[in-house]
Amino acid sequence: MASGTILSASIGYGFSVGLGILFAIVMIIISFILKRYCGEKQTSESFSTANRNVKSGMIAVCVISSWCWPATLLTSTAWAYSYSFGNFLYCMAGGVQIILFCFLCIQIKLHSPGAHTVSEIVKIRFGKKGHSVLLFYIIATNIMVLSTLLLGGAQAFASATGMHVVAASFLLPLGVVIYTLGGGLKAVFICDWIHTVVIYIIICVLCFKVFASNDSLIGSPGRMWELLKEIETIHPTALAKNYLTWKNPQMFLISWSVCIGGFASVFGDPSYGQKAIAASPKSVVTGYIMGGICWFIIPWALGSAAGLSSRVLAGTYKGFRTYPNALSEAEVSSGMALFYSMEALLGNSGATAAALMLFMSVTSAFSAELVAFSSVFSFDIYKSYLHKSASGAQVFRMNHISIIVFSLFISAVAVIFNYIGVTLGWLMSFYGIILTPEVFILIFSLFWKKTSSESIFIGAPLGTLSGIACWIGSAYHYGGSVDKDTLFLVIPNLIGNFVALFSTMFYMIIISYLKPADFDFTSLAPKFEIGDDADSHLKENITLQDDDRRQLKRGLWVSAIFSVLIVFGGYIIVPLCFYGTEYEFSKAYFTQWIVIMMIWLILATIYVIVYPIYQGRKSLARICRMMLAEFSQKEQRQEIELVQEIEEDNSGKEKVV
Repeated sequence: MASGTILSASIGYGFSVGLGILFAIVMIIISFILKRYCGEKQTSESFSTANRNVKSGMIAVCVISSWCWPATLLTSTAWAYSYSFGNFLYCMAGGVQIILFCFLCIQIKLHSPGAHTVSEIVKIRFGKKGHSVLLFYIIATNIMVLSTLLLGGAQAFASATGMHVVAASFLLPLGVVIYTLGGGLKAVFICDWIHTVVIYIIICVLCFKVFASNDSLIGSPGRMWELLKEIETIHPTALAKNYLTWKNPQMFLISWSVCIGGFASVFGDPSYGQKAIAASPKSVVTGYIMGGICWFIIPWALGSAAGLSSRVLAGTYKGFRTYPNALSEAEVSSGMALFYSMEALLGNSGATAAALMLFMSVTSAFSAELVAFSSVFSFDIYKSYLHKSASGAQVFRMNHISIIVFSLFISAVAVIFNYIGVTLGWLMSFYGIILTPEVFILIFSLFWKKTSSESIFIGAPLGTLSGIACWIGSAYHYGGSVDKDTLFLVIPNLIGNFVALFSTMFYMIIISYLKPADFDFTSLAPKFEIGDDADSHLKENITLQDDDRRQLKRGLWVSAIFSVLIVFGGYIIVPLCFYGTEYEFSKAYFTQWIVIMMIWLILATIYVIVYPIYQGRKSLARICRMMLAEFSQKEQRQEIELVQEIEEDNSGKEKVV
């Protein structure tokens, strides 16, 4: 069967315009309900911080949503297709970043409960010198993250539906911009929940179809194992011993490179800090840890179901789109393994579901990034340097303007990247080398009192330059020249990312010891100013109680335990043991592997769907009671008015008689 466009262009335009507008309408209605029945009104504070009282269930969902990029869906599937167990390493790499970021979240809540952005903390501690450097890094991160989201989504939509990539780049964010303008960060949280629930349900359907269905092309873990053995003779693997071992050095090198580079897209991404700021003190630790645990299963389950299905069906099923050939490099890199497998397993509706998942992953993360950028621009640039005495209303207006302008700018950047030949994988490898120095700016700013502004101003740019130099030098050494292809080689990328990250640490330590500071972290909290449009509840939420402090400090130990388990256990010891022993998964062990994955998926799905609703049950019940009461009063008023009209009419007739 020839490969080509799977879905019609009308589906692409229908999702990007129709579904986007539908979400915007739903969010406008929800915002109206919250304003009418909960007394919530949009201010500069609520728009950027959601009043700093979001509970753990919703924080977990938003962490999942923010890290569920198109790359999560497409790359995990591609890595499973190419390396069999590459999607598990992708899970671990992302999980490591989220869990380690939890340490920063705790410090933000402990020392800066009144902050609007993470960069605002650096401004208050180090002044203009340190603040300007971090602003460059986080705005560049914001641009790169949004470009990655939109580029991956637009290219995949273009490949799957035939929709023009320029149209996709400008239309996919359309509905996002509308509902973000209307509801701010709280709108983002609500839509994140809807998007995430849809993604989990589709993954569950796919996994049960692949691993627990009598009428499926595969139907069970055991049958998948048999097909992986069979496909080895049809499409032999070039880099590994076979498709049931981890003996693939390329897989590990790519994973380590993406993991190190990805620290920039978590630590330096202002949307992650925004969620910590929005969380209540009692929710931040649980929210981020549960978010990391639940996110972990998305690439593991989706890659195992879609990626492995593409691998085995390409050579064994005549109805598969590329049969009898394996997928081409271009098809793998553009994420077609996801679409081809879902089409083969679930028909045209499966390919449509894949497009729906992709749409959800683009829009949910995009909205969080827009609010994060608008907060950085409004509080760190506009209010800090352009209009220091700006009122809350003026800051709120600047939030809206910056969202509109920035979304148009990102769409244009995505189009430019597409036409100069930049792919999703290349962009993910590149930006870590440039931006990872921001990781230690934030770590040292929040944890080390001796950190000086000079160490940020000098050390971070030196780290970036060192990473670029080693990246280019190693590309020339291993590739024989310096061009787009050699710069994309795995080892140069790995070297560049490692050097950029850890050289910054050494530079900042050395400079801070040469010219040390002695900062008192307890002096941070009183220096944050909240807007003049803040209500009394918000002012209470920026004051930490003793119990909150105790819970946050205990959270440091909880985060440390999870970090050790995931970093050393899940990401280093287990995979390297499989690699070193060249262990080949037996049928029984592979079945256990999939069963554990399925149990994890079911529990994560239940948590994501049920727990946020359970935590918000009282608010939901109150809204329902008020709506029913209002409806009942309206009916009573109508009955009274009707009786009055009848009485007046009868009275008029009596007078005539």
